[in-house]
Amino acid sequence: LSAFIPYANDLGFFLDLTKICNAILSVSSQGTSTSNAGVPPITSALMHVIFLLGSHLSTSPQVTVFEPEFLSKATGSVAHILSSTTNTSDHPHWKVLEAIQSHVLLAQYFFHTGRKLEGKYSIVIAISLVLGTRMHPPGGVSLSDYEAPQTRLQREKEEAQRINAFWIVLALNSFWTAVEGHSSSLPYWTPGMRVDTPWPWVSYCQPHK
Repeated sequence: LSAFIPYANDLGFFLDLTKICNAILSVSSQGTSTSNAGVPPITSALMHVIFLLGSHLSTSPQVTVFEPEFLSKATGSVAHILSSTTNTSDHPHWKVLEAIQSHVLLAQYFFHTGRKLEGKYSIVIAISLVLGTRMHPPGGVSLSDYEAPQTRLQREKEEAQRINAFWIVLALNSFWTAVEGHSSSLPYWTPGMRVDTPWPWVSYCQPHK
């Protein structure tokens, strides 16, 4: 985890890194993933992808030796992330956001290790998720005057993460489309693909070198 954190932004991490790390540490100590203090539960898929990148980026032989094991777990669990049984009833968009985040990170890993076809596949799935949940023309946050401040803040944060998710996927797809010379899977410039998503709240990613 400590090897992953310094590179999180470069790799396109758009979720709340502090809360995700706390959730991972909570799972490590308790053995289960639970939602508490406004922190949605984390899926095993996202944890495995983070550990995979951490083991790949680590300079410690005691950590890098686990990379093949984390790769196997990450690819297996990410494929079924949307059907996982994690309780996200208080955070309806969370599972989709975790799925997008997992595929973005997995794509970065595959590109960084020269497995471009698998990286492209992960990007295509991430694109399908952002378009399927209509993140390119977001509906915005509908806030009630009667909402508790904590609830209002949580909904605003989730909307910001959805906005960032779209732009990170678009940037990653555009970067590798230019590098490889392939047609884009996200033709945002066409009349039928109108993008009304606000600009990202954080700088979006480029693949880490």
